[in-house]
Amino acid sequence: MIRLHAKNIKKEISSCRSRGGGGGRPNCRQTGPNTIWSRLVGEIARSILLFLLLPIASWSQTHPADESMFSRSADPIWASGDVTIPSPDGTKLIVVKHPERPESEETHTVLVRVGGHTYRTKIGALVNAEARWSQDSKAFFVTYSDGGMVGTYHVRVVYVAASGLQIIEPVPNGRKPFKPVCFDPEVPNVGAIDWVGQDSSQIAIAVQVPPHSSCASMGTFKAFVLSMPSGKVISELGQVEAKKQFSEKIGSMLSHANDACVMKPQTCIPCGMKGGSCSR
Repeated sequence: MIRLHAKNIKKEISSCRSRGGGGGRPNCRQTGPNTIWSRLVGEIARSILLFLLLPIASWSQTHPADESMFSRSADPIWASGDVTIPSPDGTKLIVVKHPERPESEETHTVLVRVGGHTYRTKIGALVNAEARWSQDSKAFFVTYSDGGMVGTYHVRVVYVAASGLQIIEPVPNGRKPFKPVCFDPEVPNVGAIDWVGQDSSQIAIAVQVPPHSSCASMGTFKAFVLSMPSGKVISELGQVEAKKQFSEKIGSMLSHANDACVMKPQTCIPCGMKGGSCSR
């Protein structure tokens, strides 16, 4: 694109000079060589800007900033603008305040307000954090990454009372309920799908194979319903069944999981791993 602009404008400059500054072309006097070179610089700048903006636009359309990762019912903490997430009974609030200087390394400020008390949390520093209150307003879960977009993801459950916050991690080791097959031992992602029922006694979580090419059936998952606060497994669902049961609740990282890798796992074994094909 830039080469084409330069070629066309170079022709104009040569034409203007060959006509003695514009005698044969009415526009040459107004668009002499200096002005034409200015146009060239402007065209190049616009082309570079367009080149840089296209990937950003594509990314924002494919991965909107406010899209939930594991739970469509959850509210993204890193959504644009300040966020207030009230509990269902209206007596408690999760308050998210964005950094005053977005270009700085400051983290989001996440406060929990209940009964005239305000508690400061560390949730604002957690990558891709998303939160969801239980229907009885006693607790909320937070799914977050300790790294980047692909994880590793964890779940914390925060019990809220006027006396303070109690925070637990119901699945501290995702490899215990579901061990992924990878070239090297890897820890799976753990993400909350939603609360089950009308209180905070049960929660549905997904344990996902890391979306790395070094893992067989990368990105696939199993779902588990846990009893809270013990974290004891009540039931287990395969990916296809979980997608049907929680079809309106699962977020993008789960809805995009490849069902073919579950129904025909031999087709999703990486080259170099036992059973894998290098011809694909």
